[in-house]
Amino acid sequence: MIKRNRLILIEPEMTEPKGHFLNNLIDISKFFQNKFNIYWILNNKFESRGTHIPKQKKIIYSFSSNNFKRKKNKFLYVFEELYLFFKNIFYTIFFLFFFIIDKKFLLYLNALRSNYFILPKYFNSFYFTYNSLNLNKNDHIFFPTGRRKDLALINFLSKIDLNHPKFHLRIFLPQKKKFKGFFYYLKEIDLKLKNKRIFIYVWKNNFKLFLKNSISKKGIYETNLIFSYNPKSYFSRKFKKKNHIIGYLGHARREKGFHRLPKIIKTLEKNRIPFKYIIQFSKISDDLIFIRDTLYKLSYKNKNIQIIDKYVSHNDFIKYLKKIDIMPILHNVSELNNITSGTAYSCVPYQIPLILPYGVHFISNINKFKSYEKAKNVNDIVEKINVISKNYKFYLNNAKLNSQNLKKIINIDPVIKNIS
Repeated sequence: MIKRNRLILIEPEMTEPKGHFLNNLIDISKFFQNKFNIYWILNNKFESRGTHIPKQKKIIYSFSSNNFKRKKNKFLYVFEELYLFFKNIFYTIFFLFFFIIDKKFLLYLNALRSNYFILPKYFNSFYFTYNSLNLNKNDHIFFPTGRRKDLALINFLSKIDLNHPKFHLRIFLPQKKKFKGFFYYLKEIDLKLKNKRIFIYVWKNNFKLFLKNSISKKGIYETNLIFSYNPKSYFSRKFKKKNHIIGYLGHARREKGFHRLPKIIKTLEKNRIPFKYIIQFSKISDDLIFIRDTLYKLSYKNKNIQIIDKYVSHNDFIKYLKKIDIMPILHNVSELNNITSGTAYSCVPYQIPLILPYGVHFISNINKFKSYEKAKNVNDIVEKINVISKNYKFYLNNAKLNSQNLKKIINIDPVIKNIS
């Protein structure tokens, strides 16, 4: 029997099944489950909260992070940071003796120098887990949601372990040039990028700006891939002439346009065209409680409005995607172009026609065929929903073509090609 190499998927900050983080891990595992033995390494505070997690995954709870968030409690956050600073000094000295015994003293000093003589944030909680896996050059470690702290850890590990696995880091958000920031660490790992031992993947919308600020262009790849597509799925949406379901999935945030939902529903209902609604949300902010309550009042009067006021599992998320016929993407344009939308991306493999805001170029290369309309405001959104509904066969056929286009794009994406 041939021994398979390992793919280690890492999410250091995820402490609960929120957003697309867990869904990404599940979908990445589906992509590569026939090629690798797959491990997940998560935060030691992670709680699944009853969410479905595939049984075949080997999960290790290793990473330690802050208990207090800066936005929620500044005083306790600063106090904890001071504690972690002195803890870091202790572990810096501890690992000095550890690597003397392990005959890696000079390698350790070089790694320390590259990080201004302090340990990276995650190092002391992760290193012994990493070391126990006995990984080699044919194995892979993938950070699906890349942060500066992740790159600092990769830099440190790559300098201590000369036989390290291939590191892969995927970045969604724009990065700024600052002291000991992302581009500092890119310089430190430049040789490993050139030698294809470390790989950086930048979301398409931010790729040109990222290259402009980076020192080296080697080892940095443009990616179009958000793992919301199951390669074994043969889903085909059926044509419906009427009773189309309008959808909203994800966090209840103003940036995502959650506050627009009541007006959209009320305006649609005035037109007396029969629609149904699936509205799923979680993590609502205080300023949107009134909007949530308004939606509930509307649902009491209209049995066609289904509200799911909780986080849903990966399987349920897909179940709702399969039911929804039209998805208005209500985000601010800047958020879509710079941060992206996992929900909008997820609509493509499930062949859902979209309403997109004007000015958006998010996933424009995937939506080659007109399976969408663009809208400027709430009234325009309502009008475009009606346009798609009345001509649903046209938009659905194009959505199917875009779904096929996505499969072709995914198969040649650098993430897929380099993790092999």
